[in-house]
Amino acid sequence: MEFEIDYSLFKLKKEYFDNNSSLHGINHTYRVMCLILYIGYAAGLKREVILALCAAFIHDLARKHDGYCDQHRFWATQNKLPEFIDFFTNIGIADSEIEMIRVAVKNHSELQELSPGDKAYKVTALLKDADALDRVRLGDENLNTDFLRFPESSGLLPFAKNIYFKTRNLKISSFTQILIIAESINQ
Repeated sequence: MEFEIDYSLFKLKKEYFDNNSSLHGINHTYRVMCLILYIGYAAGLKREVILALCAAFIHDLARKHDGYCDQHRFWATQNKLPEFIDFFTNIGIADSEIEMIRVAVKNHSELQELSPGDKAYKVTALLKDADALDRVRLGDENLNTDFLRFPESSGLLPFAKNIYFKTRNLKISSFTQILIIAESINQ
């Protein structure tokens, strides 16, 4: 599953996180990124996947705690996105696409949906669905698949559970490591 990007470049460090936790830290972020790849591939998306990977990379970096928080999405766009713009442009993200990443991060935990006609809709929907699928880490009652945006997302629920259970007690050191684990699940 290739999207013309070097996955090894996506390396999270615990110091990137304002609150590196087991719920919203490195493993969660990498699982969300992995789920974006699988949803995007199943949905036949290309460029949106790459942009959603970038959005996922920073979406929870600005969290101050693991509880309900409707501000971390704003903090991430204000404080974290500027830190990673050079990284994103160096991996081939156009200046005009940075805005779609910003919109996706800003809206990833927003209850109100973007209009399907919005140019950032698919990027945002990928991030929201992947983030929602990783709610399996909180228990079965924390995910209502009726709210997923892509029909392909619901079909990935068993995969999301498998990847969570295979990685929950691991110290994942790279995005490529979680992709190898994901590939072993799908064989």
